[in-house]
Order: sequence, then structure tokens, then C-alpha cells
Amino acid sequence: MKSLLTLLLLTVATVTFAADPEAASYTGHFELAKRSKAPFALDVTQKGHTATTSFSAANEDGSGAAPDGDGDGALNAKGELEFKWTDTFDNAGTATLRRDGKLFHLSMKVSKAVDPRALKFYGEITLKRLSMKPEMSTR
Repeated sequence: MKSLLTLLLLTVATVTFAADPEAASYTGHFELAKRSKAPFALDVTQKGHTATTSFSAANEDGSGAAPDGDGDGALNAKGELEFKWTDTFDNAGTATLRRDGKLFHLSMKVSKAVDPRALKFYGEITLKRLSMKPEMSTR
């Protein structure tokens, strides 16, 4: 009887451990999937379920606003990376990064718009991971 109970407990523990999925890894350097006149780069450094992010955007010709920003976040129940961000123009918002095959979709929502010149860089963005190592500082 004791051995049956022990076997049952070990089985439950094994199933519980196996059911805990490994955290999706978003660490790396990302850029726009399609060429654009407004380049955008995102770097993510993930440790476990938490991550730090940094991003940079600009106009290809060097004109206008060129925001840099960063943020902190964590994986949600769906395995997506959710983070809050601020940029060098004091704009702020939330973002969600999710994987879709070889591409990644970044949804950036503005919750505080201080300088509207930078807002054109935010919204729905499709990225590709170019490297598993971040290139910019993520603090």
C-alpha cells in the first residue's frame, strides 16, 4: 500500500513538472521584417519570465524625430512578452511581443503622448530576429 501511494505521488509530481512549459525565449535583436523608410530596432534581454527591452526608431534620411526607448516586462499566460515602455520624447505606453513562426509581432500602444512627432513609429509592427544577442543596451 505504501509503495502504491509513493508511486502515485511520484506520478503526480512528474506530470505536474512536465506540464509546466518552459518559458518562451525572446532574447535577441529584432528589426523590421520589410524594408521601410522608418527603420525600427528592438532588443530584448530575457531572464526567466521577466525581460528588459530597448528600442530605436528613425527616419532613413535622418530627418524628424528619432525616438529611443526602453521598458520592463514579463511573459503573460499566453507566452507573450508584455512590457511598459517610455521613449526619449517622454511618450509612454504598453507593448506586446508575440512569436508567429519565424516572425514576431509587436503591438505598441501609446498611453501618454507628450511629443506627437515620435508617435508614427508605434502601432502594429512585424519584426524578424536577426540575432540571439541584443545589440543595444537593455540596461
